[in-house]
Amino acid sequence: MSPARRTVLRTVAALTVGGSLAGCQSGDDDDGNDTTTAAPTGTTTPEKTPAEGTPDDETPTDPQEPAQLKQQAREFVQLLADGEFETAHAKFTESTASQLSATQLEQAWAGTAGQKGDLVEILSAEYRGESNGQEVVVVRAQFTEGTQQFTFGFVETGISTFRIVPDRQDEWTAPEYADESAFSEREVTLSAPGDCSLGATLTMPDGEGDVPGVVLVHGNGQQDRDQTVGPNKTFKDITWGLATQGIAVLRYDKRTAACDVDLADVTIDDVATDDALTAIERLRGVDRVGSVFVAGHSFGGVLAPRIAARDGDLAGVVMLAPGPADSFADTIVRQTRHLAELDGTVTEAEQQAIEQVEQRAERIRTLDIGDDEVVNNFGGDEYYRTFQEYDQRETFAGLSVPRFVAQGGQDWQVTVEDDLQVWRDAAGDQAGVTIEVYPELNHRFQVSTGKATRQEYFRPDSHVAGRLVEDVATFVQSNA
Repeated sequence: MSPARRTVLRTVAALTVGGSLAGCQSGDDDDGNDTTTAAPTGTTTPEKTPAEGTPDDETPTDPQEPAQLKQQAREFVQLLADGEFETAHAKFTESTASQLSATQLEQAWAGTAGQKGDLVEILSAEYRGESNGQEVVVVRAQFTEGTQQFTFGFVETGISTFRIVPDRQDEWTAPEYADESAFSEREVTLSAPGDCSLGATLTMPDGEGDVPGVVLVHGNGQQDRDQTVGPNKTFKDITWGLATQGIAVLRYDKRTAACDVDLADVTIDDVATDDALTAIERLRGVDRVGSVFVAGHSFGGVLAPRIAARDGDLAGVVMLAPGPADSFADTIVRQTRHLAELDGTVTEAEQQAIEQVEQRAERIRTLDIGDDEVVNNFGGDEYYRTFQEYDQRETFAGLSVPRFVAQGGQDWQVTVEDDLQVWRDAAGDQAGVTIEVYPELNHRFQVSTGKATRQEYFRPDSHVAGRLVEDVATFVQSNA
């Protein structure tokens, strides 16, 4: 399979309503973060290689005027807002249209921008120049319930790439529990396996004497060191809260965001475990840092016991909304059904989305995945095979270090009923295991009321709850 066709398949998987939900995906993640994203082609990210560009027969030979492309992008968004999905679909190139149906386009809209209400106005259309054989335009639009960003990749024969991504225009503000005068930060670089350099931030409490340290590990998806989702930064909230209480923290950009990664070939260790171990060793070498802990969120929480077992010298493990605790396949189906049933009805398009996810889930269960194929925008056969081979329950139960498991009661991605019960059963009556449920908090430990949706992750100033940060700090300090 050619790199170009592989890119199109990734676009299809990502633009399906349930295409990138398992665990957590942050706006390029996590999982995720957890928003609808598409293939890397057509972005302006410099590390993408020419191999991820458009097919040779679609490379523009006579670039169009930027004003014309911006107008086409505006019109495309308006068509989607008006429900004209067939008309919009006709704007795609032949190869993209053959892989992404009008129905799938409708599902993508319903699962992201469609949840932000009605289109109020298109705020801007910006021409970003040529990238990987495509001319890139970014559109920002205002909806009744928030803003949304759309990225287009144009070639001579039409739209070759279309991405629905979080709008990052809103600025993050520090949570009330953070005291910036209590710590300092500096940029560092992690030389991770495979000739991949990861940008990172080391946050150190002020003063003298040893302090405990924590390495933060992301969930699924292309996530930055802050685990950014819209205007909110889950890991930055946690970092500043812990540092205020005298705990050093190292957070880093995930490999899938920082480096050129072929998701068709990666294992769970390639994209998470190995880099976390590198970060742990780096934090151990920092002056004043004594005991070191690992704290993983979502899929990073599932892998935290694996990381601890591989390292062998951690002081403790923090697992924040760890999932999927058992089955990737079951999780993505459950998540898709939750979103479809939020309003009490399931439309024909939503039912089709559920059926498509069920088919994809069965392929994950049976590892019916081609050598060059990426399923659910996370990985290929090696990714899902290595996860199936990982016995997370046995690994968790086999640890001798203290463990703290935190779960939000409003979490629909990783649930109390389906995921937390796995960890409770694995813990049994072991000493040294603390499990805490926060009834009012969601997957990112923000306060959540009413029906839990992905859009609440994007509410401005929706910080990680101070209670969660306080409990993590107490666990670390008590076991340092």
